[in-house]
Amino acid sequence: MNSIGKRLRQERKRLKLTQSALGAIGGVEANAQGHYESGQRLPRADYLFRIAAAGVDISRVITGIDSNNRLEMPTLPSLPHDEDCDSAESVVKIISQLRQSLWVTANALCEVTRLIDSREQPEVSDHVEDHLRVLQGDADMFVALALSRVQKSAYKAH
Repeated sequence: MNSIGKRLRQERKRLKLTQSALGAIGGVEANAQGHYESGQRLPRADYLFRIAAAGVDISRVITGIDSNNRLEMPTLPSLPHDEDCDSAESVVKIISQLRQSLWVTANALCEVTRLIDSREQPEVSDHVEDHLRVLQGDADMFVALALSRVQKSAYKAH
């Protein structure tokens, strides 16, 4: 079991959840949850984001350092409902939430870089390299999607 899997299991048990329950919260089947906890697979960012909302200390799972011992990360507001505010105000609140999420992501990327740079071995393992390539693909897709939406909105505004 890798240390991420071990800490994920500890967090699940701390929250008194079964593998099925935490898997469901994270949007994966119980067997995938088992693979994460055994270290056979590493969880994706969307899974981590979902389980963080359930109270899992993602900073601890990923780095081994409790979030209480780190700089305070921003809390994300819940998405606004149409009856609570007008459309423009909803968009502004959602954009604010996205910006906060990007700062959390940037912080996590800095932490990954620090961990990789602090390794005694000069080479990154193939396993880590594979996950970095997946992360790069996810980031590229997200950037392309975000840019297309921004450009589309800018075009409609003119």
